[in-house]
Amino acid sequence: MPGTGHTTERPEKTVHLRIDPNDESTTLEDVLTRISELQRKHPDREVFFDGDEYAICSRPKRARAAAVH
Repeated sequence: MPGTGHTTERPEKTVHLRIDPNDESTTLEDVLTRISELQRKHPDREVFFDGDEYAICSRPKRARAAAVH
């Protein structure tokens, strides 16, 4: 449909952990450690911090395109 702004489907995003931005006891090290744990637990998913959701999320990894020589 013209004008919707969406021409491709987005992979399904999973929220693993929401972080309270007002909780000063949560450190960057805590967030990075949790991301590393989730990356090891879910090697088939791209794990990332979503600043809009203020959460650690993941989505299925995209297949890599073959290199063009």
